[in-house]
Amino acid sequence: MRPFALVSLVIVLAACGAPETSDAQDRPIEAPAWVAVDNVASDDVLNIRADADAGSEIVGTLAPGAGPIEIAATRQIGEARWGLVAIQEGSGWINLAYASPAEVTMIGDSPIPAGTICAGTEPFWSLELTGEAGIYSDFEIERETYEISESESARSRPWPWMFGLRGSGLALLTPELCSDGMSDLPYAWSILLIRHDQTGHALYEGCCRLRSPDTDE
Repeated sequence: MRPFALVSLVIVLAACGAPETSDAQDRPIEAPAWVAVDNVASDDVLNIRADADAGSEIVGTLAPGAGPIEIAATRQIGEARWGLVAIQEGSGWINLAYASPAEVTMIGDSPIPAGTICAGTEPFWSLELTGEAGIYSDFEIERETYEISESESARSRPWPWMFGLRGSGLALLTPELCSDGMSDLPYAWSILLIRHDQTGHALYEGCCRLRSPDTDE
């Protein structure tokens, strides 16, 4: 075998045997995202702070392994990346160096997790999106269930994402920081809900987030 051919073969074999690095591992967490507390000792906690600053007031804590926790927004401060989370009726920031992506069950092939809760005010209404249905409530209706009959993005665009609710209408979700106007809770999604009945159509606007027992209780 000629020398240059042997060198070429060694290079090819080395390339084939080199460990592969996933781009996802190096990609910073972007909102909306769902994480679990990681890199925290079993006898320690992850502090939730009032602002994206290690010296900011502690407004809550998370136990090791807690999650999935929804990240509604992110902020880069120097080398530290922070994530905005909901805590009871308010919000706080966690250092994402102590979090890793959590497994969540999505609604079909959508990028939206099952268990996402949407709500609006004036009039007050709510819509819980399970894996297969939307459960709607307002002052006059209590937990009416509608099958999710369609699930797709806008034509040639990723957003909004549309869910067809058989016998009720459409839910259009867009990932963006949203406020309900009544609390300090951060929501990762905005929603336009179009309901129809025998009298016509009604358009509702609101916000959505994935509730977590680790931050809501």
